[in-house]
Amino acid sequence: MTASECHYFDHPHRGEVLIGIWARGHDPMDAAIKFLTHGRGTHAAFIRGNGNIIENFYPRVRERGWNPGERATVEEYRLAGTTQEDWAALESWFDEQLKNPPPYSIQDLFRYAVNLPPVPGATCFCSMWVLRGIRLKLSPCKQPLARLEYPDYGDPHELRISPLLIRRRKPKIKLAPSFAA
Repeated sequence: MTASECHYFDHPHRGEVLIGIWARGHDPMDAAIKFLTHGRGTHAAFIRGNGNIIENFYPRVRERGWNPGERATVEEYRLAGTTQEDWAALESWFDEQLKNPPPYSIQDLFRYAVNLPPVPGATCFCSMWVLRGIRLKLSPCKQPLARLEYPDYGDPHELRISPLLIRRRKPKIKLAPSFAA
């Protein structure tokens, strides 16, 4: 197996924990988030087993389908080493979160951007919510950002560059025979 094969996958398997990270075009705050975090990645969410997105997006946690053209702006990752049991635990947590959704915290987002500690409580921003679910439901060896000063307090860019996230390879576009020459 080559190095590039280790860090990419082609198709998800049932029971894998999938995370989507938006590289651009998610909301009006994209440019500000990129500037404040110094990296690529403006939003983070889980991709459920049913294919829907579950995310903490203002004003609270929600589940939704994909918007037209949205997949082109999203990098999909699987969390290395996850099992069907991990997936089931997270799916159960998603259902709990939808019944009692924690609010989105713009305050924590800006506190994070200027290196202040998070506000105590259940509020959070998108990547903080993704990291919280992983921390609460998966074993410590599956934590993509294990050395955070404050639990779950990481941005989409930091999550995106974790060695535990394996990126889905984008399908190659096949050219029509007249263009292939």
